[in-house]
Amino acid sequence: MENAVLYILIATAVVWLALNSIATYIIFNTYFEVKKRRLYQILFIWLFPFIGALMAIYLNRQDYFEQKRQRQIGNHTAISDSQAITHAIAANHRGGR
Repeated sequence: MENAVLYILIATAVVWLALNSIATYIIFNTYFEVKKRRLYQILFIWLFPFIGALMAIYLNRQDYFEQKRQRQIGNHTAISDSQAITHAIAANHRGGR
């Protein structure tokens, strides 16, 4: 019985560290205009186990994945097919520019 409690504590600690590490990674790879926001979110993650990490991941996941997608695309603008067709038609009417 004592071993079971120890294993549960170790498993909880491993999950807590993994979750906090993932949340910290997301925070470090998300661009913030206000730099102190990063510091406050990291403090929140590590001072409030589980809840802090889950909230940080939830609140920053859209920004993180949008920024990651923009890095993959590079400096190219992402436009829809209909916008590309409209642009091509307009360029053709202006003389092919």
